[in-house]
Amino acid sequence: MTLLQGRNGGAAAGLLEWAGPLFPLVVAAVLRLPRLDARPLHHDEGSNVIFLLRLVREGSYHYDPTNYHGPLLYFLSALPIALFGTTTTMLRVVPALLGTLMAPLPWMLRRETGRLAALASGLLIATSPTLVYYSRDNIHEIYLVFLTLLLVATLVRGLRSGRVVWCLVAGATAGALLATKETACLTFLAIAAGLCLSRGAGMPRPGSAGVAAFVVAAAAVAVVLYSDLFNEMSGLVRPFQALRLWGARGMHADGHGKPWWYFLGILARDEPAVVVGSAAGLVALLKRPLRWGLFVVGWATAILALYSSIPYKTPWLVLNLVLPLTLVSGIAFQAGAGGMTASDDAFSSRRGRWIALLALGAAALASARHAYVLSFVRYDDERASALVYVQTRREALLLVKRIEEYARSDPRRQALPIEILSPDYLPLNWYLRDFSQVSYFGTLIEHPEAPVVIARSDDATRVEELVGPGYTRQTFALRPGVDLVLFLQRGDPGPGP
Repeated sequence: MTLLQGRNGGAAAGLLEWAGPLFPLVVAAVLRLPRLDARPLHHDEGSNVIFLLRLVREGSYHYDPTNYHGPLLYFLSALPIALFGTTTTMLRVVPALLGTLMAPLPWMLRRETGRLAALASGLLIATSPTLVYYSRDNIHEIYLVFLTLLLVATLVRGLRSGRVVWCLVAGATAGALLATKETACLTFLAIAAGLCLSRGAGMPRPGSAGVAAFVVAAAAVAVVLYSDLFNEMSGLVRPFQALRLWGARGMHADGHGKPWWYFLGILARDEPAVVVGSAAGLVALLKRPLRWGLFVVGWATAILALYSSIPYKTPWLVLNLVLPLTLVSGIAFQAGAGGMTASDDAFSSRRGRWIALLALGAAALASARHAYVLSFVRYDDERASALVYVQTRREALLLVKRIEEYARSDPRRQALPIEILSPDYLPLNWYLRDFSQVSYFGTLIEHPEAPVVIARSDDATRVEELVGPGYTRQTFALRPGVDLVLFLQRGDPGPGP
């Protein structure tokens, strides 16, 4: 009896059916869910919480096509905060859960790829340093890649089974993708390129009922979210405005210009297991072309070409490349075991299986170690990886702690007046959310007079002159190149109890 026998292979086959989706899920959860509040919020998370806190506190949301991307993040993130409280852990629990749930999704494709390929892809997703790192940030990209994989998996199941319910789920997922980020159009283009290259990936043609269900579900989800649950129907035109605005921003780089090979450099440094695995998977497909494999390769190649050709580049965009490359890598491990498809599982060699499993274990361990270091140890050290991109320093939390200590010594407590004179302050808006008298001026004012004043370090001398001798000052790093100076009015008795 062998590990990768068919469905009638007895206990070992049953064990694999049980462990195939569960083991990657557990590994993903271990790397994503603990200590979600350890890393300070990124600047972009600080931007997102402006809208999120307004939605939670006031019950209103208005999609802004000039920035901040689609509405799905805000509606999903509001749920745990409304239910369990406004904490950093609750702010980040949705992307962490989505990143965790990505890991078992390749198991839905095991009939197309083979069970070892599905297990390998899931485990590489679970331990991917980039997927782990950005699953612990509440920005839009992890929502986008989770929905991308869910779209592919449900669409395949719908086409294979002919069941309309799968087409409904796939359509709803497509609508959610549209409501996540403007770059969803690039995802659709890349998937379409893969389907063209593979002549439909070997899938049956969809029936008219399935197509109708897909389109109706996609439109319904997108309309509900962009209209703020039907409260603002004028919001439906804004996604089209966003495509034009973000298209121009992407081509002009807008301060984030990078060379065309930028993503390749990140993959080489932070995703060696996926790079080597996908190269081996490509070699295997050259030897034995399979339409499913050609689809995934076409998808991966197209998304790499699309994102590499756009001057505007940020490191989290690489997640869109990592996802299909993990599926190509799964093909390599399946081929290494002696088979290329699910039908080959029962005929793969014992030696090949164990070599493939040992190689998979070594690759997953190496990736998991790097993911742990980046996400739990060196999360704000840009020398560790290009993934650490204008990340808020852990020292910023000391600034917040000092303000909280000061407030405990003041009878006004959280009604203590705070004046922020720096244009760079995000994500302090999240950490100071419970203070009711925070004024965000974003520039120097003529008469700063609050007991707590925050300014950029290059304005500190002028601020010191304006507030006079009755203040102490202390400097804290906010992020690379930006230091903040905290001015506290003398006379407080020091840290509270």
